[in-house]
Amino acid sequence: MISQFIFSILLSILIFFIAFHLKVEEIGLASNLTALMIVLGGTLAATLIAYPWKKIIWALRLLRKSFQAQDEIEWTIKKIANLARAYRQGGIRILEQQGEELSPGLLKTSIELMAFQCPRERIEQIVQKEAQLTYVQYETAYKILYSMARLAPALGLTGTIVVLIRVFVHITDPKSLVEYMAVALLNTFYGVVLANLCFVPLSNKLREFMDYEETRLELIQEGILDLYDGENPRAIQAKLEALSAAVMKPNSARRRPELLPAATKKRASSAVS
Repeated sequence: MISQFIFSILLSILIFFIAFHLKVEEIGLASNLTALMIVLGGTLAATLIAYPWKKIIWALRLLRKSFQAQDEIEWTIKKIANLARAYRQGGIRILEQQGEELSPGLLKTSIELMAFQCPRERIEQIVQKEAQLTYVQYETAYKILYSMARLAPALGLTGTIVVLIRVFVHITDPKSLVEYMAVALLNTFYGVVLANLCFVPLSNKLREFMDYEETRLELIQEGILDLYDGENPRAIQAKLEALSAAVMKPNSARRRPELLPAATKKRASSAVS
C-alpha cells in the first residue's frame, strides 16, 4: 500500500508538471488530451491514494457484471426448489452432488455446510455473515465510483486554474485572453461531463445491481433454512416468490441482508404453506 501511495503521488506530480510545461495555445488535439490527462489521470491518482489496486479492479469487474446480469432471482428460486426436491428424494448425498455443480457463491457455501452436517444454528450464522460480507464488498465498489464522480469536477477546476496561471504569467496581449480562456475551460468541461455522464450513471447502475443482489441474498438465506427443515419444495418456491415480489416493489424499503428471527421465520413459513 505504501508503494501504491508513492506511485500515486509521483503520478500526480508528473501530470501537473506536464500540464505546467506543455505549451497549448488553441483548442485542438493537444489541448483536449491535456485536459483529459488532468481530469482522468488526477482522478485515478486520487482514487489510488484511498483504495488499493485490487479493490479498484474488483469494482470494475463488478460493474461489468452489473451490465451482464440476467434474471438471477428467478433462477435462484427455481434452483432452491429443485435442490429441495433432490434433498427429499435422494437425501444429503444427492444434494451434495448437485451442490458441486453450482458456481461459487452463497448458495454453494450453504449446500456445502449442509453436506458437512453442520447444526442449523451454525449454518444460519455463517450464511448471514457471508451475506453481510458480500454486501460490504458491494458497498466498497460503489464508494469507489461515487468518490470518482466527486473528484472529476474538482480536477477539472484544478486544470482550469493551471491553464489560467500560465496565461496570466506569459500573456502579453490582453485580446488573446479569450482564446486562452476557452482552452482553460476545457478542463472544467471534461470534469463536469465525465462526472455527470460517466461516473454518476455508472455508480447508480451499480447501486441498482446491489439492490438486486441484496434481494437475491435474502432469498438464499430464507430458502436454505427452509430446505434444511425439510419443508415442501412447492411451499418454499411459493414463499420465495412472494418475498421477491414484495421486496422488488418500487416503494419497498431496502435493508442490508440479515436473517429474520427464528420465530418470525417459522410463522411466515407456516402462513405461506
